[in-house]
This record gives sequence, structure tokens and C-alpha cells, in this order.
Amino acid sequence: MKKILVWDWPIRVMHWLIVVLFTGMIITGKSDEDYMQWHFYMGYGLSAVVIARVLYGFWGSKFARFSEFLYHPIETTRFVSTLLTGKGRTYLGHNPVGGLMVIVLLVALSLQWITGLFNSDQVFWYGPFYEWGSSTVLETAASLHYQLPDVLLALVAMHILAVLYHELRFKERLIGAMLHGKKPLHHDERDIKETNPPVQTPRLGVTVALVASLAWLAWLWSLPI
Repeated sequence: MKKILVWDWPIRVMHWLIVVLFTGMIITGKSDEDYMQWHFYMGYGLSAVVIARVLYGFWGSKFARFSEFLYHPIETTRFVSTLLTGKGRTYLGHNPVGGLMVIVLLVALSLQWITGLFNSDQVFWYGPFYEWGSSTVLETAASLHYQLPDVLLALVAMHILAVLYHELRFKERLIGAMLHGKKPLHHDERDIKETNPPVQTPRLGVTVALVASLAWLAWLWSLPI
């Protein structure tokens, strides 16, 4: 079966950077104080990648754009009803549930790094925005920052199980697709329409995402912690 490029290199790079940085944050966040500085820096890196991904969702390649994988609730409901039977149609990009999971994960990750900027261990380390928050904001941020990792780990587990389910049930090689970017082209009318024109990496989208995320990262790095 013919394979075509669906996930271009910026999407794949950002996806795996989020995986590595989130894993590092979980490990360093549960370690002793010797690793707390690394926890902050990984959080900075994660914030920059998430910002880049959000911007690329508006100015990125075809299947990276939010407008391509946010489906009508009726279509989403219909797709969910076919998941267990294995009779649902395949999607070149994110299916309705996968697209919804992307949004949920980006929102949860954003809440995690934003609250981290206001957080402190009350001993050695203070987030760069700590002095800017009121007592209510700091208290809320601290509570969310310590509770969200469990929520995020549950979401990640659901994401991994969904990928494995599609690998076994629908024979979709999603893991491989996120490595090399290609997925099989199914010969139906919608697939043909979706691949015309072929996926291309827009220079404007890459430039906007890269410049904005690097500028944000440089500013954060200049702030004391």
C-alpha cells in the first residue's frame, strides 16, 4: 500500500521533545533538591516546545493545523461508537478522538508549566513569576502544580493505550508514523482529497514557531530562580 508523508519533521521533533522533557520533569520533580534546577530548566524547555506546537497548529503543515483535526461533535460521537467494533474509517491525520486528546494534553501541559513559574519549594528555589503573584494565585498555582502530574500521567497512559489499540485493532502503525512521518494511503475519495496537494512544511510556520519559542525561552532564562 502506498505511503505518503503526513507528519512533517517539525511535528515529529516537537512530539518527541515533549516526551523527553515531560519524562525528565517527572523524574526530577520527584527527586531531591539536587535536581530541582534541572526541573526548572526542563520546564522552560517544555514551555517553549508547547508554545511552538500551538503556533504551528495555526501556521503549520496541513495535518498539524488544529482546523484539520477538530471535528464536529456528531462525527466524534459516531467515531467513538465504531471504535470497539473496529469498523470505523481510518484518518490520514488525527482521528476525532486523537485530535481531542491533542488539545487536552496541550492544555494540561500548559497549566503545568504555567503554574510551575509561580511555584516554590519555600527553601531554595523560586519560580521566576513567584514575586509577581498574590497569595491566592501562589496557593492555587502550587496546588495545581502538585496535582496535575497525576492527571497528565493518566492522560499519557490513555494516549499510549489508544495508540496500542489502533496498532492491534486497526493495524495502524502510528508509532512508526511518528518516527518517519508516513502513513498508508487508503483509496477512498476523502483520502485522495486530503492528499491534494501533498503535505509541505511551510517556512512561515516554522519561522514563527521557532522565533517565538526561542525568544520566550531566552527571556525566561534571563530571570532569576
